[in-house]
Amino acid sequence: MLSLSNVFAQQQPVNSATNSAPIKNISSITWEKNSDDTYKIYNEEGRKLDDFMFIGALKTDTLAVLHKSSRSVLLMPDFYSASSNINRKGVVLAKNVSKDFYITNPKSYITFINDEDYIGEATNVNGDYVIYISDLDKTYLEKDIRGFSNWGAKNITDLGYAPENTFWYRNVSTESYGIIKRGETIDYSLATPKKDGNNLVVTFDGKIEYTLENYYSASAFVMKPVKIRAISENETNTKSGCVQGDCLNGWGKWEFADGAYYDGFWENGKRHNYGLYMWAEGGKYIGNWDTDNMSGYGVYIAKNEDNIIGNYKNGNLNGFGISVKSGTWSQGVYENGTLITPYDFYDNGVDIGCTAGDCQNKYGRMEWSNGDSYTGFFKNGKLYMGTYNFASGERYTGTFNESNQFHGTGRYFFNDNSYYGGEWKNGKYDGKGYFHDKDINQKIGIWSKGILIKSYK
Repeated sequence: MLSLSNVFAQQQPVNSATNSAPIKNISSITWEKNSDDTYKIYNEEGRKLDDFMFIGALKTDTLAVLHKSSRSVLLMPDFYSASSNINRKGVVLAKNVSKDFYITNPKSYITFINDEDYIGEATNVNGDYVIYISDLDKTYLEKDIRGFSNWGAKNITDLGYAPENTFWYRNVSTESYGIIKRGETIDYSLATPKKDGNNLVVTFDGKIEYTLENYYSASAFVMKPVKIRAISENETNTKSGCVQGDCLNGWGKWEFADGAYYDGFWENGKRHNYGLYMWAEGGKYIGNWDTDNMSGYGVYIAKNEDNIIGNYKNGNLNGFGISVKSGTWSQGVYENGTLITPYDFYDNGVDIGCTAGDCQNKYGRMEWSNGDSYTGFFKNGKLYMGTYNFASGERYTGTFNESNQFHGTGRYFFNDNSYYGGEWKNGKYDGKGYFHDKDINQKIGIWSKGILIKSYK
């Protein structure tokens, strides 16, 4: 289908050389105040530092800043009451912090995501904060944030996907559980827990059923995503359940009590194969499922248009993946939603062929002389997972086989607004899939070599 021998254009690389190398490590600092909002900071060699990000005083007289080149959090004690033009000792509070970190003292704290400060809803769990940032629709773990007697700073952890941003933990010493939804504990007076093998099933307000998988063997205070099932209209008087199609073994739409819904394939009453889950708040996941879990190739699109694309396993990116947050791309190998092996994306200075990145076994862009292009992951020089853009404007995003054909799970966007999403084999619709034409006339079911052989609708 595709020829990798021809290749296409890109701009000349930018020369990023500077006159002096940035300082990457700071052992100690001194500082002097020039005015109430200006200062000078020097490292242990007496070299004046620059490239700072303002953090603040956090309700104290001490000023905190981030030295961006070394990723060090620095403190200037008693800054606002200090006299000007006197050299004083400062504090290197933390080194090598990521762009997602917190800073705290006994009076206040600030959360930074991608070096932007955010306000969130937080719950203290054994000295850690589980914080939900509504602007990002994400939940994070701020480890040991209440363990500092004075100032402290530390990287934070993105807890990854959980239904409705709902996580659970086990308190082993008290043999009790905790459930946190969007940074707040649920009202336990409305919760009824029940043992189910090694799981704990918690019915909430008679409407929602939370499953805490492997609860009785879980370690203490480890945050894990719940599984959620809305109790159907047949079980209670709530309006939830299968509102359209076959939600047992077919294609159906299930509406949840909180306004979320799933529209896709089912197997034995579980979300399975290709489908769309829309959260009540506006975020959505489109891709492959395995027994109610986001598994395989999929795309999460947040309300703010951030994207998390790649290979999912049990609700998190595992394997090759791309995260696009606030316009910043991070691609590479993920483990449980965390990027562990980043892949750089750089200009190769050629017009045709591998114009950017690594087109052998990492992440790159291949461009052809006919105007087609592919951006994504490669294996052994072959297309593996990414987006193929045709010169005509149509595009495919998904996985490929060793012959560079659409294969596995993928989505194809036609110029006339027709669309196919689902399973592919050797470049053709094959397996379970959804198609609609420009007038949104749907064909849903099992396909073979591009032909619908069993209709589910």
